[in-house]
Amino acid sequence: MTLGTHVAFASVLYLGGATLFGYKPDWMGWLLIAVTSILPDIDHPPAKIGRLFWFVSVPLERRFGHRTLTHSLLVLIALAVVSYPLAWIQPQYWGCVVGGYWSHLWIDMLNIRGVDLFWPSPVRLVTPGNRNWRIQVGSKAEMILLAVLLSLTVALYPLSHLGFRDALQAMLKSFDIAVEQYARQIGTHWYDLELIASDNRTLERIACRCPVIGLWKDGLIVLHAGQPRAVGKSQAQHNLLPVSARLIEGEPLRVVAERVNMTGQTLRGLVSRIDQTRPYFLLGELEISDGKTPALAGRLESLERYNPAIYQGGVLALHYARAQELQPWLDRVAVRGEVVVQFWLRPGEQAVVFEVGNDPPVDLIPAELRPFL
Repeated sequence: MTLGTHVAFASVLYLGGATLFGYKPDWMGWLLIAVTSILPDIDHPPAKIGRLFWFVSVPLERRFGHRTLTHSLLVLIALAVVSYPLAWIQPQYWGCVVGGYWSHLWIDMLNIRGVDLFWPSPVRLVTPGNRNWRIQVGSKAEMILLAVLLSLTVALYPLSHLGFRDALQAMLKSFDIAVEQYARQIGTHWYDLELIASDNRTLERIACRCPVIGLWKDGLIVLHAGQPRAVGKSQAQHNLLPVSARLIEGEPLRVVAERVNMTGQTLRGLVSRIDQTRPYFLLGELEISDGKTPALAGRLESLERYNPAIYQGGVLALHYARAQELQPWLDRVAVRGEVVVQFWLRPGEQAVVFEVGNDPPVDLIPAELRPFL
């Protein structure tokens, strides 16, 4: 095949792989697969790469002939081994090198002569078996094949940046695919959910582009009108029932997390050390005994519907909570427990300086009772 056909076929494989398997194509990967897709013809002096490296191609053709050594599994395996250090830098680039070389051998099997894939064995691989269906180099049939490959390249380019399921989700606005997308990429980017839903309690119709902040029982947690709400298909577990949803990827996200031991501390003391102008979320469980039920008696699994702060049996469970959701418990002293503070940072934002443990523990025994102890 000609150079253009080899590059076009390699491009279809590269963009098609990105569409099906979800890796992100880039120009370096595309360049690597294009260059290696023409590399096997270095054994053919009339080829463009053969003319460029004539001092290699001429001896190769004289000694081994065309489509023998350089078109064999032997050289393909050797190239994979030599280029393997690329896998430590970027596995995708190593795959491009090996895949580009293999694409050349694969499409050359359509040629009348075929390739000596198992060289030095004389067995020659051709496809299809009927000689009349194979393609002569530079023929009208190859030009038709090239036109088809170029059309596929143009069609696959936008799809490759979305991925097949993501492109399908963009067209169908499937909530299930949106959840799968977010679960696959959680913590890597800011995401919005373009949502049409109904409120499970009031049946109010809601249409919004809501920031996504987390996952909840096969659904998503979004900020609607500034309030965390769970979106999903269970009326018992979610606040909003989705009609249609499309996940929209935003800027890269960096999450900085701090673990805070809350024994003898209050939530007010914790949130007072947090810059309220920066996005943050609190996750964890605190024992705050109410004097009625043994703390830690239940683990809250019985409470299905999402709420950023749930108090039951002396245990306060936090799931993407902020100061505004904690008003009833801000001044309650934690007997024990731990809170993870997540700070969400945009590109270029400075890391959050968060000093923990500076406040003295709160004395759990009132001063009036001290003389009686």
